[in-house]
Amino acid sequence: MKRPIKQFFHYYIYDMKLKKKLALSFAILFMLPTLTVTFFLFTRIFRIVLNDTLRSEEAFHSQSALAAENLMIHVAHASDTLTYSLPIQRLFSITKKQAPGAALSRTHLNNLYQLADMAAEPSLIRTIRIYYDDSSYPQLDILNNGRQRLFIPLSAIDSGWLDRFESSPEDRLLCAAPDLSENEKKYCGNLAYLVRLNYLSEDERAEKEAAAYVAVYFSRSSLQQLITHTHLIQGEINFFMNASGEPIDMKDERLSSSIPQIPHSLFEQLKQKEQFIPADLDGSPVYAASFSINGSDWYLMSVIPRQSLKTAGVSMILQFIAFYGVISLLALFLAYRLSKSFADRIIHVALQMETIRSGRPRPLLLKNAGNDEIGILSGAYNFMTAEINELLNQKELAAKELQKAEFRALQAQINPHFLYNTLDMINWLAKSGQISQVSQAVQALTRFYRLTLGQKELFGTIDDEITHVTLYMQLQNMRYNHCADFIADIPPELGSLTIPKLTFQPIVENALLHGILMKEEKKGCILLTGWREGEDAVLVISDDGAGIAPEKLDTLLDSLSADNGLTSLRHIGVSNTNLRLKSLYGDAYGLSFTSTPGQGTEVTVRIPARPVSL
Repeated sequence: MKRPIKQFFHYYIYDMKLKKKLALSFAILFMLPTLTVTFFLFTRIFRIVLNDTLRSEEAFHSQSALAAENLMIHVAHASDTLTYSLPIQRLFSITKKQAPGAALSRTHLNNLYQLADMAAEPSLIRTIRIYYDDSSYPQLDILNNGRQRLFIPLSAIDSGWLDRFESSPEDRLLCAAPDLSENEKKYCGNLAYLVRLNYLSEDERAEKEAAAYVAVYFSRSSLQQLITHTHLIQGEINFFMNASGEPIDMKDERLSSSIPQIPHSLFEQLKQKEQFIPADLDGSPVYAASFSINGSDWYLMSVIPRQSLKTAGVSMILQFIAFYGVISLLALFLAYRLSKSFADRIIHVALQMETIRSGRPRPLLLKNAGNDEIGILSGAYNFMTAEINELLNQKELAAKELQKAEFRALQAQINPHFLYNTLDMINWLAKSGQISQVSQAVQALTRFYRLTLGQKELFGTIDDEITHVTLYMQLQNMRYNHCADFIADIPPELGSLTIPKLTFQPIVENALLHGILMKEEKKGCILLTGWREGEDAVLVISDDGAGIAPEKLDTLLDSLSADNGLTSLRHIGVSNTNLRLKSLYGDAYGLSFTSTPGQGTEVTVRIPARPVSL
């Protein structure tokens, strides 16, 4: 055991490269103590993260409860605006004996309707109703106008909130769907804020009697948004409860089915603390909290599974570890760069002197050689090799230009190959005396190259591409003795759409040469169809040729791959077509292939459906 350690230290001190030695030394001095401290403080860090997450949740839910409170205040303010208005006070702040003779002037009635219109807010308050005691009052519903049915007799409704008022000394109630009738929920709203207006009584000990109820119906969507938008941790459940510990029915089936049962003792404890405490609900360990909503008897409840919170804590710690890893890598990189700036001059001098043995000396490319002995040595070496390196640079540049010229020449051989074969066919037709065939071939070839080379625009229409590929197939059929039928079945509305030029021809050429002509009978059909999918145009070129083997299908578009069994020229047209489409339109567009060996291949071309005018 001692010998390997001794060997390692010898290698580290004497044989290890200078840059590696400095970087490793920095890693040992920087990372080892930090990792040790992190390992011993992991539990404490996890607890800190957990407590911080709970505090963040508490602050977030307190803000949500405050937002709900503001909504309630807005509704209560609208209700008070009506309740304490002069018309309402004149109508209902009277004794029961005075009720049969109660009436409103036209001015007061108009003021009342203006107040109701001002209080109603479409985004929150939907409807305002005044339910009056029709056993004492005259028919106030005759005061309703076409804009709004404001006055409704009490005998015309049967709602649960009437029972709640009878059993409660409170004159104000906030009611949810279970306390409202079906007509109220259908035509007025799912939530209501109600104020009871009592008859005036000369005897203070007499029991209060309701002269009317002012009901402000509002939408539950704003409260639902507060519930659904407070989910920060997976599995977290947020809902409203009243002072009795009953969940408020918000008519959200996804939420209602997951609301847990909160024991009364736990609910009372949560109301006092307004912070997350550990609890067990139905055998599941959770953190629960309750946040009161002032102005109502409602509470915003939040239940978070402990496992989800633990997972979130672990995830945060893992993020910390990942962040620490990135910082460590950055530190290692900086250490490496630091050691490189110190060691490169010595290393470069040594390596460049080694190149003299091969007869090709190169200069030292140091941004800051320095003024010490190493800098003087580097400057002298660079002076001696400057002219030689200049010649080498010129040679390398000439080699690169030669490579570009060879590549352009390789590109130029693609279309001429088709031209040579076609001219050879025309020559054969001429020698065989088929003058009409020669004329047809020359005309087709002329139109083919006019479409190919006659215009400099990058785009054409789908109709032009169909004409171009039809001419191509006409020439190929003349050459290969009518080997393939080409059928274009494109809807007229697609014909005027734009498409990059030479999109169809490489695909059809591939289908003919490597599909149909690879069959034993060398006969087949190529079909071009298309349709529109939303904002895209989908064009499909299918053949009944030899098909493509599965192992080659996935790499068909990668014409530069050496492992797909294809030469660089064999499918360069298809590959370039795909790259052009993706470059022009994005990765969602381009070519896709499906093929069955022995049955044929189908190529799908997806492009944006853009008219020529665009």
